[in-house]
Amino acid sequence: MIRFLSIALTLNLLLFSGLYADTPIPQEDYEVLAYSSDNANHPVAHAFDADPASWWALYNDAGFSLPGIVELDLGGSYDVSGFVYTPNPANAGTRAIGYEVYLSADGEDWGAAERVGEFSWADAADVSAQEVLIGAVAARYVKLVYSSSQDASGNVHTGDLYFYESDLAATGQSNQSIALEPVGRKYASDEPITLQATATSGLDVSFSVLSGPATVSGNTLSLTGAGGIVEVLAEQEGDSDYYPVSASLQFEVIDLNTIYPTVSTRLTEDYALEMPIAYEYPIYIQSAIEEEEVLRISNVELEIGSETHIASKAKGYHYFLWRPEEFGEHQILIRAIASNGNETTIARTVNVTNEFADQTVTTLEDVVIEFGGTNSRWYSGTYSMPQHVGAYDQIIAYLEVECPDNDCDDWDRQAYFDVMGPDGNWMQIIRYITPYRVACSHELDVTDYASLLQGEFEFRVFIDTWGTGGWQLTLNFEYREGTPEYRYSAVDEIWDGTWDLGNPTNLQPMDTVSYTFPEEVSRADLRISNTGHGWGENNTQNAAEFYPATNYIEVSGFRFFTQNLWNDCNPNPDNCTNQAGTWEYNRAGWCPGAIAPPDVVSMDNFLGAGTVDLAYIFDPSYTDFCHPNNPDCNSGFTCPDCNDGYKAIYLIDVQMINRSNTPLLQAIEPVSVIDNTAQYDLQLYPNPSSDLLQVSSPNLEGSSRVSIHRISGEVLKTYFFNSAADLNAFVFDISDFPSGAYFMNVENNSGTGCEKFIVGSSSK
Repeated sequence: MIRFLSIALTLNLLLFSGLYADTPIPQEDYEVLAYSSDNANHPVAHAFDADPASWWALYNDAGFSLPGIVELDLGGSYDVSGFVYTPNPANAGTRAIGYEVYLSADGEDWGAAERVGEFSWADAADVSAQEVLIGAVAARYVKLVYSSSQDASGNVHTGDLYFYESDLAATGQSNQSIALEPVGRKYASDEPITLQATATSGLDVSFSVLSGPATVSGNTLSLTGAGGIVEVLAEQEGDSDYYPVSASLQFEVIDLNTIYPTVSTRLTEDYALEMPIAYEYPIYIQSAIEEEEVLRISNVELEIGSETHIASKAKGYHYFLWRPEEFGEHQILIRAIASNGNETTIARTVNVTNEFADQTVTTLEDVVIEFGGTNSRWYSGTYSMPQHVGAYDQIIAYLEVECPDNDCDDWDRQAYFDVMGPDGNWMQIIRYITPYRVACSHELDVTDYASLLQGEFEFRVFIDTWGTGGWQLTLNFEYREGTPEYRYSAVDEIWDGTWDLGNPTNLQPMDTVSYTFPEEVSRADLRISNTGHGWGENNTQNAAEFYPATNYIEVSGFRFFTQNLWNDCNPNPDNCTNQAGTWEYNRAGWCPGAIAPPDVVSMDNFLGAGTVDLAYIFDPSYTDFCHPNNPDCNSGFTCPDCNDGYKAIYLIDVQMINRSNTPLLQAIEPVSVIDNTAQYDLQLYPNPSSDLLQVSSPNLEGSSRVSIHRISGEVLKTYFFNSAADLNAFVFDISDFPSGAYFMNVENNSGTGCEKFIVGSSSK
């Protein structure tokens, strides 16, 4: 291997400005003398077989911990000049980061590390070979230490590892390393930066700017006032005892003057603004700007005709109540102005009309959701719908569920349809359970969501499918002309998420919510969607799917509403018959092949109270004695298996629907912004596996429920973890699983993640 060495090489030697050669020392001559840990399926020998597709994993039956260490006899004495590390090309999440390399003539006296550093990965997916060069040292034995890893649990995969011999004879000099203090992002107007670097030799380090908007004098770096990427080189030129060495760092400089705000609005040109007379109409505006720590949106303005209006600020958006002066076309300019003086303007031409009639709008049209397909469990898109005040008194949703290519999913799956509100909250408008293997049609009155189903907005659908077919969806909305009792409405999110039913350590897991009714509200309803899931001999009384629970809503300590969570499924409430499976069995809050009907409860008697405390009380008589959190659960005695089974859970969404003939705005101060949009990236290893499995999820937050499913969706095991660290450290025993494909699902009230794994003979 021939290369030309220049001072721009990061973490490489500055030996000569001429040509030199490094030759790989043959791997077949290596003998592994010691290692920290490996795995029967991924032994240390796989690091030295010249095949990166096979790898050495630190993981073993006892788990693993850093540092990861391997010691080698190279098979002879060489002038060793570096090494090349290649990670597992199929799993960037198990790359090594920090390393130390030691050399020895006798395999006993290792002395100081020849080089201490970190591999420089270009991005999160980079699995390229990493080359580390050092000054030639006469040695027969090498020791490589992995001091840190990309993997949160500390595992490291080594796809390939080999060492170099230099054609430049060892000089007797020692190698040194530079520890260079990183520099974070800076702004172009920031004060000078003091660079900090130390060499393990103790010799002085000098700095220079390789590129970017900066200059350096001594160890003081000054920015020039422009934006860009700065690359700084730190050098130690060496002496008679030490080889020279260099290291570089990069950081970004942001010029705040180049940053402009973004602005968008739900107001659309696709539909006229319909109203029988001139009513006030809320124009919702979203604006944002990067570098929010130092920049902000100073103002949002609307220019309508010859007048300029200042929009009001709410939690997460701006708004303006516009009363058109006349019918016809109106040019509206919406301008977001940032604190740096930059502004962004968008324009809308809106036709205001007092002529309207029944109309049907299509949103989803033949959208296919199929695991592993283009829309794998999730679909999202942006749609426009009619915008109006006082023009329609009813909105009906028509859902057509078909079999894509005659391949419907074999099983009943949870599904929900959400729209994003102006405040950024995702609001459920339909809770649905798919049928067993047949197509069906459904309809639902969604007039409660009239304030959300207007203008341009984001729409999403989730179906909890696993790979046994899919679903093809078409969703139409019929707007029925008429005079509504109340012209305005708004939806506030109260609860949205998944909670355990009967968890002995937390029988009442839902927080009490303090809710204040807006003064303008004339009518209010609490809309409660709750479907129970989980069943089997490992759940007490077959809960929650087949348990007829009695739950309660309390208002300020008063038991206000009794919810009998039980639905008769035969006849099917949506006339979805001839299904396969157990569709006739009654269930907790739902039926296969039907829209799950919400409970709608009037809150009018509480409007005068102003602020109330809302509590959702689960059936006080129920405890899941087979729950893994029950300290008295004894597998094989009190329950078949305390750690197996689909544990009893409730999937709950509760909203306050307010109405008035005075303009109502969407959650000016929302009860809470419930962000359950996270889609967790799961990395499973070893995969395939025949015995043990571990998971790493770098973006997982908070406590989580983990379930292992057959491809049919049947849950085989369920686990509960209090933190990402607990999950990443846990070893799943799958040794009793038959060979085949399975899924691991992770969920909490922030999001979900799903990944497939194979049980069988593990790849090498």
